[in-house]
Amino acid sequence: MIRIKQALFLIFGITSFIIFYIGFLNFLTTQDNEMGLIILIFSGIVSSGTFFATFYIANHLTKPIESLAKRMKEFSENNFISKNSLDDKGISELTALHKNFEDMAQKVGNTLEKEKQLNLKLKEMDKRKTEFMSMISHELKTPIMPIMGYIQLLKKQELMGNLNEKQLDALNEISIASEKLQKLIQDVLMAQKIDLGKLSINKEIVDSKDLLEKTFKAFNPICESKNIDLKMSLGQTSSVYSDSDRISQIFSNLISNAMSFVPKQKGIIELGTKDDNEHITFFVRDNGVGIAKEQQKNIFKKFYQVDTSSTRKKEGSGLGLTICEGIVKTLGGKIWLKSSENKGTTFFFNLPKAKIQVDKIHP
Repeated sequence: MIRIKQALFLIFGITSFIIFYIGFLNFLTTQDNEMGLIILIFSGIVSSGTFFATFYIANHLTKPIESLAKRMKEFSENNFISKNSLDDKGISELTALHKNFEDMAQKVGNTLEKEKQLNLKLKEMDKRKTEFMSMISHELKTPIMPIMGYIQLLKKQELMGNLNEKQLDALNEISIASEKLQKLIQDVLMAQKIDLGKLSINKEIVDSKDLLEKTFKAFNPICESKNIDLKMSLGQTSSVYSDSDRISQIFSNLISNAMSFVPKQKGIIELGTKDDNEHITFFVRDNGVGIAKEQQKNIFKKFYQVDTSSTRKKEGSGLGLTICEGIVKTLGGKIWLKSSENKGTTFFFNLPKAKIQVDKIHP
């Protein structure tokens, strides 16, 4: 890219040469030698004057512009401009340009500083919120255990005495509510561990087929009780280096979600795997109501729940998918979904394959 100084020298250099060439050509062709010499000298003076004027203008015009360009680059890289005196060579337009740039840089710098301070405050608030939620979750976990223990004791009528039908119904309602509260507390604690990077992981080599079959056996009875057809689609078998218990957690959350959205009649949930070079991709597919495109971008956010007004109401903390995403990322994979309204949803997550160590054979 050509610079201003080079452009000026090129333009006026060519102009000076043309002026001198015309004078020299006139000197060679004119019959009046004296007049030809005068014109040659005059053209030489004009050419030299043009050249030196170009040199002077180029230095006085380009140096302030180059200085401004340098300061702009400095500001773009560091959000800071050095305080130094600028010589604008008395050109009012350049003086105004420098002043406007300095005013703009000061305003942008003040805005960035305010944004920085605001981010620090938000991080501090988020930290306090995390600590508060963690404390509350632990405090709630302490009394819930004896409550659930006494509920189980009350159900054993041979120990605590007989209960009538209304009392048993009330006790069952208390038991269900306690279990929901316990699940909520567990979800909040799990989300906090993920946020704080304290989620414990025990990796080992696990066969993808075993993972899928174990999940199928665990959920098939409850799916049958809800008239849901649970299917298994096993792709190429391979091993992953991961935590089988955490993978089971992911499957549990995804299948539980799918069970809430499939039709009451002819509901279908499919579990499967796909081989993907360095990863194994697992998926949970359902034939439920689907998720609108505008909602999909928020699906992994905390406490976000899809509007299910057209179906049965979905219960839960709104943390299930957030926890799934956190576990998958901790295990070194990624999670995503494909969905269309009234056509069902498929959640995918992949995990790194187990690398087989091949020992070198020495002769």
